[in-house]
Amino acid sequence: MRTAYISDIHGNIHAVESLERDLKDQGVERIICLGDILNFGANPKEVLEWVRENCHTVLRGEHDTFVSQCEDIFITNPEAIKMADWTYDQITDEDREYIASLPKDGEVEGFIITHDEPSVPGSMYFITSLKDAKDTFPCFSEQICFYGHTHIPLIFVKDKDSIKLIRDVSECRIEEGKQYLISVGSVGQPRDRDPRLSYIIHDEDKKKVLVRRVEYDYEKAAKEILNKGLPTLFAAAITKKL
Repeated sequence: MRTAYISDIHGNIHAVESLERDLKDQGVERIICLGDILNFGANPKEVLEWVRENCHTVLRGEHDTFVSQCEDIFITNPEAIKMADWTYDQITDEDREYIASLPKDGEVEGFIITHDEPSVPGSMYFITSLKDAKDTFPCFSEQICFYGHTHIPLIFVKDKDSIKLIRDVSECRIEEGKQYLISVGSVGQPRDRDPRLSYIIHDEDKKKVLVRRVEYDYEKAAKEILNKGLPTLFAAAITKKL
């Protein structure tokens, strides 16, 4: 079984189009979406429809919660709030009900999945450092936790009492006796100064994860944000011109 773990699409349909082609090329059999489908991008409705039609399991991220207004959440960035208000108007009541029905975490084949972190799903805590990983590993007993939210592909490996961070690799073997915290990166808005979309493939038969980086027309995605009169911040974010 080859399972794709995707996250943080953020309304970017141009990235999704390239993602879909790569999923087919890679022989992916199942897609798990770890949330933040909406906000920041110019095509929220199209992206939400793609996720509903193609993903086996879908989680709700904090921006999905904020846009749909399905529960109280604290976000202070005025540009994100402005974008969320616009995004709210692009989706239907049925869409908002669907988003409200999504969980914040779960399990797939005995592995933990969450949008942000496994101890308190929905906390919006970022796991990006060795200290973060050290604090998080005791919160789950399963071998692997796949998560999103960071917008950066990261692999933390716990072997007995040691923890190491692996980044900038194309694949990592899953070994018995070790635990893994795997940040799957972002489809719609990577934040590691590499504009290519990122996601993870877990090849369960070969016991390895593949870190995929895929080109897409991010200039076109940025132009559409600007053409719709949306905050320039989010066009700059995907073209790395911040």
